[in-house]
Amino acid sequence: MIRQWPGHLLGHWLGRWLRHPVLHFLLIGTTLFAASELWSPPEPERPPVQREPILISAEQIRLMQGDFVRHWGVVPTSAQMSALIAQTLEEEMLYREARVLALDFRDGSVNRRLVEKMRALGDRPGRPPEELAREARALGLDEDIVIRRLLIEKMRILLAQDPSAPPLTDADLQDYLDRHRERFLQPAELTFSHLFLDDGLRGADLEEAARATLARARTLPSADAVALSDPFLLGLQFRAYSRTRIMARFGTAFAEQVFALEPGIWSDPIASPYGLHLVLVEEKREPRLPELAALRQQLVEAVGTERAAQRLAQGLARLRERYAIRVEGRDDLSTPGVALAAQP
Repeated sequence: MIRQWPGHLLGHWLGRWLRHPVLHFLLIGTTLFAASELWSPPEPERPPVQREPILISAEQIRLMQGDFVRHWGVVPTSAQMSALIAQTLEEEMLYREARVLALDFRDGSVNRRLVEKMRALGDRPGRPPEELAREARALGLDEDIVIRRLLIEKMRILLAQDPSAPPLTDADLQDYLDRHRERFLQPAELTFSHLFLDDGLRGADLEEAARATLARARTLPSADAVALSDPFLLGLQFRAYSRTRIMARFGTAFAEQVFALEPGIWSDPIASPYGLHLVLVEEKREPRLPELAALRQQLVEAVGTERAAQRLAQGLARLRERYAIRVEGRDDLSTPGVALAAQP
């Protein structure tokens, strides 16, 4: 049952509550908030960022050429100079955009660098790092080659990222695998046995001994024929060896001859730096692509790298549209799109 308040008690309670200071505070706050929402002028839109044109001066180009000569010992070609200028333009755009986005302000590496520079000045040791970083910025110490490098790389990483990108599917991985078959293709491989004839043991009878051993080997099961071999330090059977691995063990000429053999029959004598060999190819596997599951992690990393590079290129193209660029003496690099396209 709902309790009914006597009229005189309810009036008394409301009168006390309406005189309470807390209610007055709430009413005043609510009124001010409503007034600010209803009658305050709307907040003006933020003005667009004004981006200064980028100029690569003739003096900068001369310095680039000098640095190239000192490093490589030759004068750069026209194509090499175009690439150097394009790299300079790209880095300048990235640096400027990083400063527009204030990527330096909450960056621990940047703040540590500023603190180090301030402490190197010996200015009142013991001051908190935050205060030192603020003062360093006020003094213009953030115009620093190390900080510049940090911000350029941060901007590259930012442009290459896409947090909303969907997870990679098997179709994405298979598509990459199909487009880069040569990168993942496993080479042809041989499994073979051999009978070794040591020229140090056989001497002048080496050739005759090889022919006699071959004749006997072809009459025996392969498992029994190995008993005809002289001792060989590297063993008598080699499983799943590529051409490169065989070359490393026996030399190029030996590998070429062995890969030309048909499986299932002992070969004529084949020379190597060790002596003569009678070779039986037991299995030959043609070049092949591994199963997708065996390459999954490699493919995930490769596709991620490819897509990050694509996003970075697209981001750089967007930045290029925001700047007027002039390169003294190089009109071909002052038109939209040319500078970045000149990079390898």
